Amino acid sequence: MTGRPGGSLSICLFTPLCPPSVGGAQNVLDQIARRLVEGGHRPVVVAPRPREAWDDRRLAYPVVRHRRPWSKRFAVHGILPRLAALHVRHRFDVVHCHSAYPHAVIAATMRRLFGVPYVVRPHGADILPGEEIRKSPLLDRRMRDAVTVADAVIAQGDSLRQVIADIGVAAERIHVVNNGVDLDAFRSAAAFPHPRPYLLGLGGLVPHKGFDILLRAYAMLREPTHDLLIAGDGTEAGPLARLAAELGVGGRVTFLGVVTGERKVGLYRSATLFVCPSRREPFANVILEAFAAGVPVVATDVGGNREMVEDGANGLVVPPESPEAMASAIDRLLGSAALVASLRDGAAGTGPRFDWAAVVDRYVAIYRQVIAARR
Repeated sequence: MTGRPGGSLSICLFTPLCPPSVGGAQNVLDQIARRLVEGGHRPVVVAPRPREAWDDRRLAYPVVRHRRPWSKRFAVHGILPRLAALHVRHRFDVVHCHSAYPHAVIAATMRRLFGVPYVVRPHGADILPGEEIRKSPLLDRRMRDAVTVADAVIAQGDSLRQVIADIGVAAERIHVVNNGVDLDAFRSAAAFPHPRPYLLGLGGLVPHKGFDILLRAYAMLREPTHDLLIAGDGTEAGPLARLAAELGVGGRVTFLGVVTGERKVGLYRSATLFVCPSRREPFANVILEAFAAGVPVVATDVGGNREMVEDGANGLVVPPESPEAMASAIDRLLGSAALVASLRDGAAGTGPRFDWAAVVDRYVAIYRQVIAARR
């Protein structure tokens, strides 16, 4: 029945990001793989070896690990013999690339050799203008050549759909599939143990996430009634801690590091509001998680943020790169319990639109479409 309408599919999920590393892209991969197994399909995740000690038996799906490529320019196809052997064993119906480069390039060769269709889901940094891949003429050309001939390309939202169209992908092969959220996981959790009310920021501590803007906005608030908790890790952890001290708010800002599982759910559910200060954001999982927890959001008016946050309905939208505007929006919320309550209701009503069960059904429909077209 493999590959037939309504039958079980054999799917290669080819990814640069996989647990135990954490982040939005890793969460998307994990949710798709788990729910494909639950739906009776046969996914195989092909991912780099983790940098830390880890047992893949903790996951609910099979994972095949490989060496990380030593160069993005050379030896890109080093994984190809391993993929070919896996295809002989599993007879993949489709390859789903969770990166535009180099994964789509390798999948294009797989299709030429074995006729296996491939779907590409760029995660943002691999396709956005100004990022590493797009800055290199060689890598940019390779990425374009592979993505523009893919059987289907997934955009997380309308802003990324336009980027994909701009590199030359035909409109009929672009499918907008928003990220999802595990609503069941957010229905209940123990309160997060913090002694004072708090504002929450969560994400990778890297420049494009804009946590420096959040710290500057926090230092401008009229009344210090709330602490600021920031969860996540990254290259900016040290500089952000120093910035908080320089701004005079170091005593009221707590950097929690990586928070996962029920502890993360409790962290969301106990927050007064969630702040997403990103400079760019294709489609922020953290906003979906805040909505699932029923927490109103203050978010910058960039990329996918504007697709999720309806100003005055489930949150407030502010211009990017403006600590003053962000501080004003936070002050407005903290000064109006009625507005917070209204936005909480709006946030709680938004979450069900992004339930993972419906999202993965959409992916399966796209898989079946490209399999049928290739045959």
